[in-house]
Amino acid sequence: MSSVSQRTATASIWTISGKFLARLIDFVSLLILARLLSPADFGLVAIATSVLVIVEAILDLPLTQALMRQPSPSGEMFSTAFTLSLLRGLAISLLMMIMSWPMAAIYNDSRLFALVAVLSIAPAMRSMISPRMVLFMQRFDFKREFALDLITKGSTLLFGTGVALATGSYWGLAIGAVAGPTAAMITSYILAPMRPRFSLSEWQRFQDMISWNTVSQVLSAINWQLDRLLLPRFTGLPTFGAFSVADNIAGIPYQTFVGPLLRPLMAAFSTVEDRRNLVAAYLKATSAITFVAAPVLIALAFLAEPTVRILVGEKWAAAAPILQWLCLVSLLGLPTNIVPALAMVMDNTRSLALRMFAEFAVRVPVTILGIAYFQVAGALGARVVAVLVAYAASLVITRRLIGASFAAQLSAFCRPLSAGLPMIAFLLWVEPKLAIMPAGFNLIGSLALCGAAAAAIFWVFALLLWQILGRPDGIETIVVQRLMPRRNRLLIS
Repeated sequence: MSSVSQRTATASIWTISGKFLARLIDFVSLLILARLLSPADFGLVAIATSVLVIVEAILDLPLTQALMRQPSPSGEMFSTAFTLSLLRGLAISLLMMIMSWPMAAIYNDSRLFALVAVLSIAPAMRSMISPRMVLFMQRFDFKREFALDLITKGSTLLFGTGVALATGSYWGLAIGAVAGPTAAMITSYILAPMRPRFSLSEWQRFQDMISWNTVSQVLSAINWQLDRLLLPRFTGLPTFGAFSVADNIAGIPYQTFVGPLLRPLMAAFSTVEDRRNLVAAYLKATSAITFVAAPVLIALAFLAEPTVRILVGEKWAAAAPILQWLCLVSLLGLPTNIVPALAMVMDNTRSLALRMFAEFAVRVPVTILGIAYFQVAGALGARVVAVLVAYAASLVITRRLIGASFAAQLSAFCRPLSAGLPMIAFLLWVEPKLAIMPAGFNLIGSLALCGAAAAAIFWVFALLLWQILGRPDGIETIVVQRLMPRRNRLLIS
């Protein structure tokens, strides 16, 4: 078990490092584009990408997860995975092109016709990424994924900002969105060579996972994109652009710290056979993800106003309060992100679909009514309600899948949050001082210093709490082992 934990920790370091650098590139891209383009430009592209996300989810195929379950995937399985993925990508592209005209009519903006058609190229490129990349995941080797992330985001930055500088229009966002997946597809065959061949001979290996996972993905996409589809009908493009930018910034901690951990965790869960060890692994994973992401989300929420001013400028001030609430939603939803990996490994995607349906049944009417009467505030309130429902459902599902008690699950989530209380007190003290500082190098330096101090406070109290509770097995143990190897035996004995 310890060796699995160490391998998972090492793999997580590589994936998080890759995602962190990738998100850093995203930051640079966002900073440049937000100053070159207007909120209305971001709002227009957000309409098109929201529809694309839903269509991609409806036609999602869990091919990587299915290959992960196979100890030694055959060449025929890789060919079948490639064929299924390509068919999916072409279907998405075709469907988006067909939908481009109705979308332009619904939102009364003729620019959407060409914009949606161009963005539809991106899923076709993603569909052709070499399926043999999964072999490195099975070996807990995420170095190549690290390289793939950097090349993808670098291409998005290069082409997106280049076109934005040349045209001063929203086409910079669109071209960047296509350039990244194209570079990822080409690079994947350099890292994991494979001769593409069309075949469906191993279709039965993927059939079971596809059915319930498709239902789950459809409901998930509607749940998380419904407000982005409705808001442009009740607010102007500048307001929706501010919401979209805030949503993108709030999603960076997930994309950097949470999403990258899910693949190593899935690989780790698949190696655990004993039920008691699986419960321990799941609780440790919940605690680890919360410890990693919670301080970032808390700092981003309480320092939203200076962060927005530094990153995208004064004209995006309306995004700051939206960002605060979206960070709260992400914080409450941290434990729910691990359930899909557990359900996939245990071949019980039906439970995942049921969770998404419970969230869907609550979220859709609350979102529609909230946006109709309260616009952005209603959308944010609906997200809070939905994430609480999703967390409650996740508690029940996890108990049924592996027998983890509600108390144990809540403890694994609340213990890291307890370490954040002194950090919150510190941020409440410094935020008014940062709010009155003009944008510039002094504000950037002060914000960086305050963020570092807040993180230090969090981890000092986290390790103190760990000591008080008797040094339970968790991410604190791994942190101590990594930072103070010579004193490990004294601290964890």
